[in-house]
Amino acid sequence: MIELRQEVRTVLVVGGSGGIGGAIAQAFAGAPDTTVLATAATEAELEQARVDPRLAKVDLRLLDVRSDDGVGELMAGLGGLDVLVNAAGVPAGPKDFEIDGFVRTIEVNLVGTARTSYAAYPLLQAARGSVINLASVMSFRGSATGPAYAASKGGVVQLTKSLAAAWAPEVRVNAIAPGFIETPMTENLRADATRNSRILDRTPAGRWGKPDEIADAAMFLASAAASFVNGTVLTVDGGYLAL
Repeated sequence: MIELRQEVRTVLVVGGSGGIGGAIAQAFAGAPDTTVLATAATEAELEQARVDPRLAKVDLRLLDVRSDDGVGELMAGLGGLDVLVNAAGVPAGPKDFEIDGFVRTIEVNLVGTARTSYAAYPLLQAARGSVINLASVMSFRGSATGPAYAASKGGVVQLTKSLAAAWAPEVRVNAIAPGFIETPMTENLRADATRNSRILDRTPAGRWGKPDEIADAAMFLASAAASFVNGTVLTVDGGYLAL
């Protein structure tokens, strides 16, 4: 297991009630003397997370990343913060082609990431902490099925690089770009034989990734081993973007 910096004591995983975010919250909660808070977007997601034994050590909260007041209140209630993980997200889907759906995706995936990062900055600056954003392999490719999603995740990459430059040396800002990962969000893709085959054929590893493999990358970026890593996008995709 990767060891965190000794001074890492409080971690906030926005969108950490399930899927990749949940795996990241679980990984950090397994570190000694570390308090982990994770947020869910809805009451249903919150209640489901509260009965998940893997998140038993995680302090779960309700948060809409589109709300200035909600984000501000959450940050104001923290005594300190060492690591912020922005994992809240809206998946690609048919609503990407409707302006309302497009706007919602941008508001959650991109503006939400900026909103939580800006609100957390004073705490992270005081702790000389770090931000870890969730990008995607679609940050680098067009998506015929998810233009809003691809646009939002492309923005996350540029936001990551820009904040890394603006906030150094006090706060490091990096991102992880997952490939195709086995989560409830990708269940429909995996169930579609044609699309599943297309994804596996393009992935040199020949399989879907596991949420724990993204969590390992997050632990690395928060660790002392990554103390000189800033403004990077760590791709964890089984080689998907190599082709």
